[in-house]
Amino acid sequence: MEVINLRYVSRTMGNYVQTDAGGLTLQLICDDTGDDYHVYFNVDLVRQRDSKNHKKGSPLPKGHFTPGPKSHFMKMWRSTLLPAPKSLTSFHDCMGKLKSIKFKAETSKGMRLDAGTLRPMYLPDNFLTTTRQVPDKKLITFPDKDINQTHTEASQDSIPTTCPNNYVISKQVSANTSNPITSIDDTKRVQNQINKEWLDDYQRQWALECEELF
Repeated sequence: MEVINLRYVSRTMGNYVQTDAGGLTLQLICDDTGDDYHVYFNVDLVRQRDSKNHKKGSPLPKGHFTPGPKSHFMKMWRSTLLPAPKSLTSFHDCMGKLKSIKFKAETSKGMRLDAGTLRPMYLPDNFLTTTRQVPDKKLITFPDKDINQTHTEASQDSIPTTCPNNYVISKQVSANTSNPITSIDDTKRVQNQINKEWLDDYQRQWALECEELF
């Protein structure tokens, strides 16, 4: 049977009577029913190597434990997406973080939970926030680009003029001047003109075209 809305309460450590192997017991409570549950994890309660001040096999300090890299405990911890300590011997400093997560698990026997099925019901808030940032950025960026492109295209289509009915005139002028044919002499003359002369010629030509159209 699956139990949901489980909340971590506390932990205890000790050796299994039958095998004398180290074990970690987590106590959890179901927020829906108020029932107490527990789950066992295999962990080491003794040192696995010699150190400067301690020998291999000597007991770890009270409250300390070392889970195996591929143990059910490590699989459960990775599923929460919580940051793991730098060393497997330092999990005793991180256990309080589990209280912010609601778990679900299958029952094994009575009020005991199957250690291989203990998983969070929801992802942590910081993971959900990170996931939402991607679509939020897209919503801000892409419409802005579309607006800028539309504004630019509209500006390119419009031709300013002082003559009446500028829309019709702009279309007619565009059609009449889309493929201009200029002699070599005229091209050289235009290239050699200063800006003021070119503007004067342009205004005179524009006035003549307005008179012809109206």
